[in-house]
Amino acid sequence: MAKMHCWIFPMVNKQPIGYFGATSSAAADCSPGTVAGLRKYVPVNSDQPSPPPMIALDIATVLFLNQSSLLAGAAVFMIARRRRSPSSGFGILAAAFSLQGLGAVLASFGEHATMPATVWTLGSLTLGLVGQGLLVLGMERLRSGRLHRAWRLLAVYLMSLSIAAWLTGFHLDNQLRALLFHLNAALCLIVASRIVARLRRVEPLPSCLPLEAVLALSGLSFLLGAGVIVLVPDFVHWVALEFFIQILGNFTVAILIYSVATDRAERRLALMAELDSLTGVGNRRWLERMVPSHLRPGDAVFCIDLDHFKRINDRFGHATGDTVLVAVAATLRNLKRPDDVLARMGGEEFLLFLPELRLSETQQIAERIRDAIQAIPFQHQGTALVVTASIGIAQAVRPGEAWPDLAHAADMALYEAKRSGRNRVVHASIAPRDRKTA
Repeated sequence: MAKMHCWIFPMVNKQPIGYFGATSSAAADCSPGTVAGLRKYVPVNSDQPSPPPMIALDIATVLFLNQSSLLAGAAVFMIARRRRSPSSGFGILAAAFSLQGLGAVLASFGEHATMPATVWTLGSLTLGLVGQGLLVLGMERLRSGRLHRAWRLLAVYLMSLSIAAWLTGFHLDNQLRALLFHLNAALCLIVASRIVARLRRVEPLPSCLPLEAVLALSGLSFLLGAGVIVLVPDFVHWVALEFFIQILGNFTVAILIYSVATDRAERRLALMAELDSLTGVGNRRWLERMVPSHLRPGDAVFCIDLDHFKRINDRFGHATGDTVLVAVAATLRNLKRPDDVLARMGGEEFLLFLPELRLSETQQIAERIRDAIQAIPFQHQGTALVVTASIGIAQAVRPGEAWPDLAHAADMALYEAKRSGRNRVVHASIAPRDRKTA
């Protein structure tokens, strides 16, 4: 059997990078699970001497480098997981890279014809798709500290795929298998990029933007590869560049994800000086640094103030008042979303910033917070305490609204809630423009 080579070199005589051809377009494939169909490579213009290559790699070597980059990334994440909290997402990310690496190993077995085609094609494709899905779940866990419910959809998707493969045998078709692999990879990488973008907006870490860009570019590369598979009959020339991008992307993504976690840990240490010592939530200085100076439509501010808090301090003592503040802060922390920003502004007043909130949800969330505060069970020497709160809401409706203006509008709405009888929610759209204390 002729030895297979992927020739990678810069443009020479107007020939593009990845200049090579194949004896049959049906044998061409460009995903880890399908590249084993490549058997013979010859120069496109065999009557002319080929330019001297920079790198000459046979397919087995390309697969080895690809699976090595994935398994190396998995090792990095496993080491990181031992050093950090399980909620950091490194365990899921290690599984994601490991499964994709194992899929590449199965593909290499198929390239050497050491495994039945049905086994390695379906196995490598399934492992690749699961690994790509786990990458998305791992990035969400890294961002929010929670496991997204989408893992159930991933399980249903994979079960449906396996049943369809067994019934139709589509996984044996190199082109269909490559197309599915590329489209799934493009979707998962672009979604992962958007997750990093959400993290970057709340926590502007130095490594977030490079990671977002690398994930997006990798996804676009796979999307372009899917287009080539569909539109170009002989798409073999894409294989070398495709794998070259994948290998570099695997290493880069692993390093940048670890850098994001490191930057995040260092940033949180610095933020400890900006936390309220009693409740553990951010203080005013921290809030002003966390919220964007210019807002997007849907960004909302809740000003939350406990009613008659001075009476609690005067009647039951400041220790009881502190207990109330700690309990209210814990309730707000449990109710807020991962991207929301909570701070204690001083005394009994808290502020909650909720980015990208739908207008229909604003009043419902505020009422849920008010009810939750009122439901907190307080007792002092056998005497039950009922604590209520007034909430003022303001929400951005136009792009670029300034943070101070929105915070001031929420403050005015809060004082209107106080003046109207307390223990209620008032939206800034119905609050008067002149501030009146209650």
